[in-house]
Amino acid sequence: MPRDFLNKRRDVHVKKVFNKKVLFIGDIHGRTDWRETASEGLKKFQEVVLLGDYWDSFDVSSVLQKDNFMQVLSFVKKKKNVTALLGNHDYAYIHAFSAISGYQFSQAPIIKQIFDENRDVFKIAWGYEDDKGNYTLATHAGLTYGYWTKWVLPLFEKGEFLNQIFPEGPGKIPIHDVLNALIDKKDLMWKVGAMRGGGSHPGPLWTDYQELLGDPFPNINQVVGHTVNHAPSVDFINDKFIARIDNYGSKTASLVLGI
Repeated sequence: MPRDFLNKRRDVHVKKVFNKKVLFIGDIHGRTDWRETASEGLKKFQEVVLLGDYWDSFDVSSVLQKDNFMQVLSFVKKKKNVTALLGNHDYAYIHAFSAISGYQFSQAPIIKQIFDENRDVFKIAWGYEDDKGNYTLATHAGLTYGYWTKWVLPLFEKGEFLNQIFPEGPGKIPIHDVLNALIDKKDLMWKVGAMRGGGSHPGPLWTDYQELLGDPFPNINQVVGHTVNHAPSVDFINDKFIARIDNYGSKTASLVLGI
């Protein structure tokens, strides 16, 4: 069952009243145990968010991966309070970026076709702001401030892509709406940082957890998968948290966050 984390500062002995509790499920990679976790989670919590990477396993056959992914699609389509995010492994099949571990060359055309037929099911980001203005962002790998300032903010300049969609400017638009508007901008989404073999400010599909801790988007909470750990973990930066939900082994990681 998912671990339960209470978002409260350690030096304040006042119980926090949560607006909602959300179950986040980390990288699936063909594993099937997400089904029970998600189904049970919907009975107890307001939302379930899948953090992406549904494909590519060295232990699960391609046939079983496909069957499992079709079940993910069915589950998400039937449940209004479930959000499915894209991971870098998923995005690789959509745009034929084959230089990724476990890439299934023989299955790539089929996987791409499935994604193309279900593009409206998936998002890049999920976000929630409580009644006190505390904002929590979930992406597959995390949003660094360097990525935001280097690659995203220039698109709000007059005549640029985001300016045409959101003329009111970046400060007026939720971050997750901005990132979701960029879902098909493959050159922008496929930014890889130095810790994963690239050279640019890493994007929300590729940011390594250490890169995120070193350059977090200021004054927001974040929830990510992507970087494996022995168990889900939560790091605090001042009064904000960054939760990492991906783990080694045969079990899919999950975590309940009060936000």
